[in-house]
Amino acid sequence: MNASIRRRLILRCLATLTVAAVLQAPFDANAEAAAGQAVQAHERGIFFDWRPVRAEALRIAQASRPTAGQLQRVEVVDSAGFGQPMSAMNVDVPGGWRTEGKVDWDRSTMCVWNAPRLALDASSPDGLHGIALMPTMGWQVSTMPVDPFDPCPTAPMVMVRDYLEFVARNARPNMRVVSYRDRPDISNPGATYPVYAGELLIAYTLQGHEMRETLVSSVTHTRLAPGGLLVNANLTLGVRAPDGLLDFQFAERVRSSLRYNEDWYRRYSEWSIGRLQEARQLAQTAIQNWHDRRMNEITMAGMTARHNIRMNTIADIGRINTQIFNNTSAASERMHAASIDAIQEVQPWRDPSTGQQVDLSIHYNHAWQLSDGRQFLTNDPNFDPNRELGIQARQLVPAR
Repeated sequence: MNASIRRRLILRCLATLTVAAVLQAPFDANAEAAAGQAVQAHERGIFFDWRPVRAEALRIAQASRPTAGQLQRVEVVDSAGFGQPMSAMNVDVPGGWRTEGKVDWDRSTMCVWNAPRLALDASSPDGLHGIALMPTMGWQVSTMPVDPFDPCPTAPMVMVRDYLEFVARNARPNMRVVSYRDRPDISNPGATYPVYAGELLIAYTLQGHEMRETLVSSVTHTRLAPGGLLVNANLTLGVRAPDGLLDFQFAERVRSSLRYNEDWYRRYSEWSIGRLQEARQLAQTAIQNWHDRRMNEITMAGMTARHNIRMNTIADIGRINTQIFNNTSAASERMHAASIDAIQEVQPWRDPSTGQQVDLSIHYNHAWQLSDGRQFLTNDPNFDPNRELGIQARQLVPAR
């Protein structure tokens, strides 16, 4: 997802509400008087506090937390892969969630694992809970000898943890790895083509809310001549929720429901065999030029763009944030709703002492992180909260 679009969506409500906020009465320096207020005005700028917004969002998320009893079977339909629409896979998702599933085909690739892009995205009405099914992927390990007759591109990942971290970095750019565990229960390392499964837990901020997401996948290893390794990543399942609300048993229940449609998978296997034969014929006739094109196929951003959180989920959470902002602001702010479109741009600010970032209105030239957890925004270059407010503060710097 384009970073500038994400930032505009994340804090559009913050940036727009600053116009209304400055019309309020001057800020009372007593911090207790500010309890529950997301935006408060000061004669030299504004205060902003994410905490009441996050607290209310957590209450909403607790009410919408999914359970296994809500699960209903849905189909992921391949609309045109084999000449007519047909079900490619079944998976259980909670009833009442927005669900989008489809299979896109990249007919230009010779690497059969990268051709069908089977994906599903399901989210609760508030956008705070979600399920994502991410496509398969195939590559030759770039640090080993490359088989020029194999049509798959190169990438550095070897084991399932490497792949899961690769997916997480590309799909959730600001993520942090919380933990990883192997999944021997769904692995088969002793098979002719060994299968290694694992589960990665990550943390990241989504629309200002601290999230946790578990990612589960497996990779299959195939030895290539001369000493190379082909890795095929199977479907990856991601289940996300606000911090403290991620239910691993629920995630496992969803994972265990995944089933390919047998007819679709048979047709895909037959197509794959024919595609591999075609690839080897092409390789033998124009080996070097063909091979160079295949190796350039796996642009990392392009292969993982489909893993990103969908825009409608971002919009859902944005609406929840706006509702919460309205509920935690003075009534006079709501009277100035016409000003909402007046300011739309935000920018990331960074705390040099901690490296942490926060998105704040681009229409203020100076930002401070206050010791009580709030931020202060001002256009006055001489304003110092340490001196003017008697509150310990660190000046933030634009992150871009």
